[in-house]
Amino acid sequence: MDQQLMSYFKFDQADLQANQNGQFTEKQKSRLVKEDRRDRTWSVVGGGFLLLIGLIGLVIAIVAGIADPDWGFRIGFGLGFGCIWPLVWGGIGVGIMSRGFSKFQVKLLRATGPVNIIKAERTSTSTDSDGFSHTSHYFVYELHIGGKSFDVQANLADIMMQGDIYAVYYTEGSENDILSLELISKAG
Repeated sequence: MDQQLMSYFKFDQADLQANQNGQFTEKQKSRLVKEDRRDRTWSVVGGGFLLLIGLIGLVIAIVAGIADPDWGFRIGFGLGFGCIWPLVWGGIGVGIMSRGFSKFQVKLLRATGPVNIIKAERTSTSTDSDGFSHTSHYFVYELHIGGKSFDVQANLADIMMQGDIYAVYYTEGSENDILSLELISKAG
């Protein structure tokens, strides 16, 4: 077994053997449960925060409605901040929060094929406080094997050779999380 690959992806021979048999080691189970617990916590916190933002809109609408005697303003402001605002932010919050209460399920998958490491350009768009949209471009490295794509570091190309056939073991829903892998055959 290639020690560089084992160090790079943080697995050992016992992990690989368990994955080859369609199972997880206790070490892998523990790590996956820990990562899931962290993700669930952030889902509940983030969803709760968005629910709070939705409630703030409702409070603002009530206060503004009490403060202003104009019924046109009350109705318009009430619909905007009292109904639409809480529904939008609350709906997003509930959607995010529901992830925190879903059942933990993980499935071990395998992808096999020739190695292809590419440098891919990605874009992200953000809006500043003035409402102007900014698009930024950045590069990532992707490992393509058996129709699957995994984000990796550039130095993986020093360890895995283009065209070599590998089997990659990963979990469903976190395809960027390679649990272990093995060389099947050298290219050419």
